Amino acid sequence: MDLFINTTPWGIFFLDSFANSRKDRSKMAYAVRFAAREMLWKPRLLTTLAVKCVQPMATAPAKLRPNEDFWVKNKRLQRPLSPHLTIYKPQLTAMLSITHRGSGAAMASVLWGFSLGMLVLPGSFPHYLTMVQSLHLWPSFIFTVKYGLAWILIFHMCNGIRHLAWDLGYGFEIKTLYKTGWLVFGSTFILAGIAASM
Repeated sequence: MDLFINTTPWGIFFLDSFANSRKDRSKMAYAVRFAAREMLWKPRLLTTLAVKCVQPMATAPAKLRPNEDFWVKNKRLQRPLSPHLTIYKPQLTAMLSITHRGSGAAMASVLWGFSLGMLVLPGSFPHYLTMVQSLHLWPSFIFTVKYGLAWILIFHMCNGIRHLAWDLGYGFEIKTLYKTGWLVFGSTFILAGIAASM
């Protein structure tokens, strides 16, 4: 069995956590130093180790029939689409991650759109603000738009604080992940409501 030793500080910590005695720690420290030296001076060794870890699949690939494409062959063989989002149960952590990325993209899009609009359109911001005010839109509609914009900003901020805590090494236990996740959602709804009502 080939063993690849991670020479990053996290890899050294990982190896050191399994060492129970001084003798074990010295053996592991020697192994890490040896691996680091070999990887730096002999880069082909890393490629050799990586290639040895790759194993061919046990099954032979199925042959295509005449006038059959990839998707038809997989349907004929009853192969599932994998990985596929429909087979996974939605989890809070995944939904928070997707929403965090989406809120960042939405904020960037709104900022770029507004900035380019102010550069290209004739007139200034007060002109367009008075134009919108002259439409006499319903207060509930204005509140909904303000709430949506505030929700995106505040969610991204609250979840960003959660990510900063992770960068410091806190909050990786499953129970803590779910508590902070629900805290992010709850505080986002409350703070967005306060911001939209101003």
